[in-house]
Amino acid sequence: MDTEPLDAFPSFRLRLADTGTHDVLAADGHAVGQVLAAGGGHFARVGPDKGPLRQSLQGAGGDAVMFHIAGHGLPDEPAAAYSGAPEARVAVSLVPLQRQELIDTTARAFTFYALRQPHVAAILSGLEIVGAERDAVHSRAGCRRVARLLRLVQAPAQALLDESTGDTREWLALSLARLLTFCLQARVRLEATAEQPPADLNGRYTARHSADADLDTLHRIWRDLQSTSSAAAELSAIDAAMTAMPGDRYAQSAKNCRSTAARLACVRTAADETAATAVCGAESEPGVLARELSALASETGGRLEATALVLDDTGRLGTVRDINDALARARLGAPTDAGEQSVRVGRTELGPTSRTADGRWTGPGITEPFHSPEGAAAALVRGHLAQEMAQRRDRTV
Repeated sequence: MDTEPLDAFPSFRLRLADTGTHDVLAADGHAVGQVLAAGGGHFARVGPDKGPLRQSLQGAGGDAVMFHIAGHGLPDEPAAAYSGAPEARVAVSLVPLQRQELIDTTARAFTFYALRQPHVAAILSGLEIVGAERDAVHSRAGCRRVARLLRLVQAPAQALLDESTGDTREWLALSLARLLTFCLQARVRLEATAEQPPADLNGRYTARHSADADLDTLHRIWRDLQSTSSAAAELSAIDAAMTAMPGDRYAQSAKNCRSTAARLACVRTAADETAATAVCGAESEPGVLARELSALASETGGRLEATALVLDDTGRLGTVRDINDALARARLGAPTDAGEQSVRVGRTELGPTSRTADGRWTGPGITEPFHSPEGAAAALVRGHLAQEMAQRRDRTV
């Protein structure tokens, strides 16, 4: 029989049959559900759960996969990291967007008592928390934080689905399956992104709003820590360090970057000391938050220091945008163990850039080293493009 991949879940396939009952297959070829024809449309059936009538096989097939994921989890395959913060933010945003559907379906299932159901209340609370953390995905520590907080939605949603029977399950099954699918997908991909960060989550900040997002996340963690810890004295060092943080313009200049990074070092030290106290045990909420605060402060501080070096090079290379535009024309290789990095434009190798004895960066033809590796790479690219333009001009004369 013919098969076709499901657009929304490429690792699953639809096995088409002439009978009007089509199997939904996992990657190993095992049937996990069915799509049945009815009334000019199609609907999914997986175990006791039945989806609504859809106009397309693909839509009904997607329902079947979500029913399967809600019952058995995601396929056992490596998770792909997000391409960057924008893609991660969209994926996380899908979770709180399910709020209205959850309210509507639980109102039908439980009538006036929906919001009194403990699981429903817990899900709505979790959705509010996750919605407030969408911009945390600009950092590796933030991705790990959002992945952790998604459990506040996933756990009660799974419990509500498992406990539902009869008409209640019929009302709730698909909306909970969709919510669980989005939570599970986002969690595993955020964890993969933290382990293998894309360019905009690694190294210097390419835009000021990313630094602002990370500092905003830092303040949310601090507020969470204040609200969960009953030992105010244990937080005095963190409170003092956070209160001394600048209010804004964290990355507006090299000076601001360095002063903010210095303050973040104080926050990290205070958070580490607090995490080591008895009140912040390994599994306690204050302990988890203190370690999150330390990790994000360390990561953000390092990225601000790297950003300051790039800003130091703007005096010779123009604005940060000019540097970014030059780097966008090139392919940069991964740094070697010796600290060198290849720089290519098309098929032409311009580098490598390398570190000098005094900690600056240079490359072929660079007589005065730059503060940052990005500055050295941008200089090579701009020199190459200028040379190409001069050669074209000479050929036309």
